[in-house]
Amino acid sequence: MKLRTNVVCFVGLAMLLIAACAPGGQGPGQEAGQGAVPAPKTLTLGIVTDAEPKEAGIVYGGGAGGSEPKFIFHAGLTAFDDQATLQPRVAERIPTVENGDWKVLADGRMEVTWKLRRDVVWHDGTRVTPQDFMLGFKLGTDQSIPFTRGGAIVRQIAELSAPDDQTLVMTWKNVYVFANRIGLEVLPPLHAQLAPLYELSDPAALAANSAWAEQWIGLGPYRMREWVRGSHIEADAFDQYFLGKPKIDRLIIRYVGDTNAILVQIKAGELGVVPVGSLKESEAEILTTELQAAGAGAVILSNNKLRHGFWNFRDPSALWVPDARVRLAVTKFVDRQGIVDTVLNGLSAVDDIMLPREDPAYRLAQQRGLPNLSLDPNAAHRLLGEAGFTRGPDGLYRSPDGRPFALQLTVTGDIQTNVTQLLVIEDNWKRAGLQPTLNIIPPSAGSTGKDEGYSNTPGVVFTSSDLSYASFDGSITKEISTQQRGWRGANPGAYSDPVYDALYDRLLSTVRSSERDEIAADMVKYLLDRGLYIPIAYSSDVSAVRTGVRGVTGVLPAQRVTSWNIHLWDIG
Repeated sequence: MKLRTNVVCFVGLAMLLIAACAPGGQGPGQEAGQGAVPAPKTLTLGIVTDAEPKEAGIVYGGGAGGSEPKFIFHAGLTAFDDQATLQPRVAERIPTVENGDWKVLADGRMEVTWKLRRDVVWHDGTRVTPQDFMLGFKLGTDQSIPFTRGGAIVRQIAELSAPDDQTLVMTWKNVYVFANRIGLEVLPPLHAQLAPLYELSDPAALAANSAWAEQWIGLGPYRMREWVRGSHIEADAFDQYFLGKPKIDRLIIRYVGDTNAILVQIKAGELGVVPVGSLKESEAEILTTELQAAGAGAVILSNNKLRHGFWNFRDPSALWVPDARVRLAVTKFVDRQGIVDTVLNGLSAVDDIMLPREDPAYRLAQQRGLPNLSLDPNAAHRLLGEAGFTRGPDGLYRSPDGRPFALQLTVTGDIQTNVTQLLVIEDNWKRAGLQPTLNIIPPSAGSTGKDEGYSNTPGVVFTSSDLSYASFDGSITKEISTQQRGWRGANPGAYSDPVYDALYDRLLSTVRSSERDEIAADMVKYLLDRGLYIPIAYSSDVSAVRTGVRGVTGVLPAQRVTSWNIHLWDIG
């Protein structure tokens, strides 16, 4: 948005009027008056209060919303762009087997070499060194430090070494196929000011130190100006940022009490951007009709999860366990497109594969020939008939041994849209002759109650999984949840097959990406051919942007951060 004024009187009033008209701040090209110094371009981001960084949260905060300050104030070796392409940041290039920077040693260990850019400086002007990553490694592997993240990955690294002031060598204890994806979530570099604090061996004092917050010194496009806890963070563009000075001069990260307040503020123009993590799909519908339709902004949907149902295989006598045809038939009774059109108001899409569409393995899996899971009651009835099920005069199905086809549908009750989807599926199955019952786990059950409910559902549990290799964990034997483990585990349905386990092990031991893509495609086909889950539709991360703010993109499952490219954003 561009405004021109001919104000020649009170400059302060002119600036105030200009800022009020801009999208969450001031737009570019605005003239504050003859002879006046233009006010800085300012943009306000709105994030729910719960995502405000806690102890060491600037660098170790996580989750959608909680990771935004990390990318605003800091930088790592790598980051993804919006096309899911891994890009070097502090590193000069991405290590690969092909360019010789990634070596698999004869004893099963790996050596990955990183060259650091020479133009990367901290906010105090000192140049980044390999020792800064070594300090981050020390904290990341120290079990006495409760707030560090990425520990499970960095603990696979045996040691870091620095042959010179530009080279960082990581020696891995074992093969890790994502060893060249070392971004802020895995190994953040730390400024030397933190070294003496760490050496005091007082984790509580370390966590409480202002060097993690108000006095933070990072490598990111913005530097800390002010942090008022429970209210906002203000940041100034860092002139020496190695990817170029940000186009927007000042940021305000406003922490807002609840989602309703965020909706009010972005519709009123008080916020310029709401990053992912603060809005759900139901709010996306509101903003689509009240903000986007009016031309005042845009809603950005990022398809990062797939809503699906997984079967429970704990009881070998359950009607759906022995025969994949039964599971596929039940899937083909579900009107998935109807759920997208009505429950999700068209703000989603049906899909079967739990990988991003940009992933090469997605296309390879399709080329292998996957089952058609589209709504097709006639085909579903035929499959049940082939499996020996019969439909009586009452319209209800019975198994070959005369049992009614009864099953439970489980969902958590924290998001109403998910419950509504399940009501549609329940109706689809009742009309088809099945006898489903609904089980809603209340939010008050907590994570323990949810895990137990998921593990003991005699039927199907509906949930969402990230579009990533992590979705493969849901069917491997070692991830089966048990009572002894407190019902924790990525495989609450207790499916087990050594053939699939072997595929999984191969996947996570194959360094060359082209070969790994082939294995991942085989695993996708394995899961869908056997009907091990019922795919529904994408579950989206939602962000919103006011008209006049440019450069904001969607986010990825591997990097749920709207501000990944904030140095390129502009206003106008």
